[in-house]
Amino acid sequence: MRALGLLAPLALGAVATVLVLSSFPAAGSDRPASDDSRQRGFHDLTRGEALALIDQVVRTERARVVAPNSGSSPAQRATSAPFWNWETPLVHPLELTPDRTRLLAVNLPDGILEVFDVTSGSPVRAGAIAVGVDPVTVRARSNTEAWVVNHVSDSISIVDLTTMCVRATLSTGDEPCDVVFAGSPSRAFVSVSQLNQVRVFDPANLSLAPAVITIEGEDPRALATDGTRVFAAIFESGNNTTLVPITAVSSTANPYSGDPNPPPNSGSSFDPPIASGLPSPPDVSVIVRRRASDNTWRDDNNGNWTSSITWGMHDHDLAIIDASTLAVTYAAGLMNANMALANGPAGRVTVVGTEATNDVRFEPNVNGTFVRVKMASVDPASPGGAGGTAIVDLNPHLDYSTPAVPQSMRDLSIGDPRALLWNAAGTIGWVAGMGSNNVVALSSSGIPIARIEVGEGPAGLALDEQRQRLYSLNRFDGSISAIDTASSTELARVAFHDSTPESIRAGRPFLYDTHRTSGLGHASCGSCHIDARIDFLAWDLGNPAGSVKDFNQVCNFGLVGGCEDFHPMKGPMTTQTLVGIIGAEPLHWRGDRDGIEEFNPAFMGLLGDDTELTGEEMVAFAQFLSTLRFPPNPNRNLDNSLKTSLAGSSGTGNPANGQSLFLTLNADGAATNCNTCHQLPTGGLGMVISGDLLEEPQSMKVPQLQNLHEKTGFSKTSQNNNRGFAFTHDGTDDTLQSFLSRSVFTFSNGSTGQQQRRDLETFMFSLSTDTHAAVGAQVTLQSIGSAAPADVARLDLLGSLAQAGDTELIVKGRLGGLSRGGKFLPSVGGSPAEWQMDRAGELFSSAQLRALAAPGGELTFTAVPTGTAERLGIDRDLDGYLDQDEVDAGSDPADADSVPQPCAADINSDGLINGADLAYVLGNWGACSGGGGGGGGGGGGAGGGGGGGGGGGGTCPGDIDGDGTVAGPDLAQLLAAWGPC
Repeated sequence: MRALGLLAPLALGAVATVLVLSSFPAAGSDRPASDDSRQRGFHDLTRGEALALIDQVVRTERARVVAPNSGSSPAQRATSAPFWNWETPLVHPLELTPDRTRLLAVNLPDGILEVFDVTSGSPVRAGAIAVGVDPVTVRARSNTEAWVVNHVSDSISIVDLTTMCVRATLSTGDEPCDVVFAGSPSRAFVSVSQLNQVRVFDPANLSLAPAVITIEGEDPRALATDGTRVFAAIFESGNNTTLVPITAVSSTANPYSGDPNPPPNSGSSFDPPIASGLPSPPDVSVIVRRRASDNTWRDDNNGNWTSSITWGMHDHDLAIIDASTLAVTYAAGLMNANMALANGPAGRVTVVGTEATNDVRFEPNVNGTFVRVKMASVDPASPGGAGGTAIVDLNPHLDYSTPAVPQSMRDLSIGDPRALLWNAAGTIGWVAGMGSNNVVALSSSGIPIARIEVGEGPAGLALDEQRQRLYSLNRFDGSISAIDTASSTELARVAFHDSTPESIRAGRPFLYDTHRTSGLGHASCGSCHIDARIDFLAWDLGNPAGSVKDFNQVCNFGLVGGCEDFHPMKGPMTTQTLVGIIGAEPLHWRGDRDGIEEFNPAFMGLLGDDTELTGEEMVAFAQFLSTLRFPPNPNRNLDNSLKTSLAGSSGTGNPANGQSLFLTLNADGAATNCNTCHQLPTGGLGMVISGDLLEEPQSMKVPQLQNLHEKTGFSKTSQNNNRGFAFTHDGTDDTLQSFLSRSVFTFSNGSTGQQQRRDLETFMFSLSTDTHAAVGAQVTLQSIGSAAPADVARLDLLGSLAQAGDTELIVKGRLGGLSRGGKFLPSVGGSPAEWQMDRAGELFSSAQLRALAAPGGELTFTAVPTGTAERLGIDRDLDGYLDQDEVDAGSDPADADSVPQPCAADINSDGLINGADLAYVLGNWGACSGGGGGGGGGGGGAGGGGGGGGGGGGTCPGDIDGDGTVAGPDLAQLLAAWGPC
């Protein structure tokens, strides 16, 4: 367990006297203080007295060690690394051009669109184009134009496949995921996940503001179209489960005799039975699911809690958009995570994803079986009608009666499905299991008929039906599998450069790999911690047969007393993100896990596996988790400052004023401010606060607050909710306004107090992450003279942020007929700021570089995280040789093992430049017929992707400068170097 920064050891001698607190009477007591002069421990204090004492200690210690941050942008941990891992999920990462000659694949780690020639039926590298930060989708609008969706950049790169360059960048709104083209005239429909929108752009006039379609559902991601309708899969749809609050469970609304809390889960008793000698469990809330047959809310024991649920949920899973009118209808009741979709058999839409059984209580009862992998088939004309929806389990060989089956049966399972497509006739479909490392062929009714093992993490599929080829993009090992659809066999696996560090590759399988980590082969940690984040559900994973764990953490800042031992029956708790947990120990809502290693038993007790991870595997898992980062907070200004106006759950708030209130207003019992416990920048603190201070039945660790803006979509005053859980440990508080309206908080009276709550809420929705708000921001210049003033101002701002060291800045585009890159070098010590291009010694001023932008030679500027500009801008493989220098020398900028040779003109590598080398030049004069040299074949944003021709005798011996032609410059270079190397 890490040290608790300022406050763990706290020199508590200052407080160890705990004062002789006889001057503080007990709550509700009218006894004069002088009646009893005995010393009182912390547990004897009233809540207000305890909070006042805590505040006194915290203020004293903070003043001694460090002053609180009061700026508009909370300080973040210093960081500079060549790779930042947001664990962004791919959506539609693979696409064939309409003529089926080229396969387009997004390379998320490198921010690259990879281009492969597939005319032979196997992918052959043909080029690479730099796009935005974390590209997740590519769609070919034609044989010569592709649209690439950049999730972190909040943009779409419109790529000219002829010039192999980005010709325009389209701003989309926060966290776009997919794009399809539909309607007449054709328009581009873009899912904007964070905003719960689909935005509609006119490809013929990108300057027009998009039409905005509001989606009643959280996180619309994957799209499909039949030309007249657009279908959007709602990723975080929920599953018609919600929570009966603790107060209702402990009231006469309880349907069980005697109103027990917790209520039984098996008739009038518990399964498993409560262990002998356990103390009474804490009062808890109860998860209920709406039963479709009679619209009642029932727990897993069929207890009817309908009277306690006054709100409703729509459970929208699939949005069906009319491409002409933009009207929206919905299909409901499919699954809680709708991961991928495609046009299916008989004009129906098929959706694959996972369904959680979170309404089943207690870990032993869900061991190995807590999730199902499903496919839904929906009639888009009548999704709610008879026969409108059919759902099948994609693992029909499992009956879920046991947590484990033999490994041979596990290997038949599919887990974490992320891609789906069908042949033209709708007779055969294919679904990619990102967690199970396989592609499963399906009959028209969704029955598995073949299973193909591919690379790690298949997340995208593309079908060339005429050539009987299916292609799979394998995210986790950076490869493309070519599959023969006739024999259902993998014919080839072609790797592309993927800069993912080994620390991520080695530990990532322990999050995702369902065959490796679960007893049935279909589940993993990532089934709930989806993409290392959350499923937005609550789970009751207690165990009545378990034992009490002694409390061993810091409680109430180390003051005497307060926190109880950890009871094994803990009640519902919402899934917590894995981002940022390493270094924030103790872990879990109650702080009952000293570190990540204490979750190891869950591989057997929850996933049903045969063994726990080894010590070495657990270290690898922890190292992977330590790389995870939160993406930029979309509620902050581009310079990372706080806004002065932001919509909240009950009106508009002022986040900037909210930060001041967070730091200074004694809103908690009029004794402490929010920052006392929820310390910035993360809002968390590695200690536990006692239940009596929280006015909760159990003590809880202070949680981080950086993903609060993700938890909206629930209101107990609405019958049309997107989900049924939100804030606090069990998700029972629907809004932060509701939480801040608890009686424990003290605000000004009337409208002033309400505004204070709104300001606090919007500040907490705006907490800065360690990813600057500008990261990913892009500007594409067609020419500086025609650039919109807003684009120039945005580019100037990005430059100033890079100059200040808040971010870095790169440029990609076409200069002199070559795909080039550059990295901004800030001014230091009075020297001018410059751009280091991807040829050593080639420097431009910002004015010179901007002036080079021209139609056909557009330049795209992108803000990237600190430490990454070298890799993303000028040295893709980080081998120390700049990209264009490698192209010039005939080596591969996308291969760290391929570097410029000391004597590029020594074509036959005999150590001499002489007549033998001259013969190569003269004998191959003209355009290269074998694919060209590194530059000619590449065309990539980093110069990568080209062949290895030139000096070393590659595909075109004699092409020394790698431009795809053996000509005068090659002869001149050879003659200038004549003699020994």
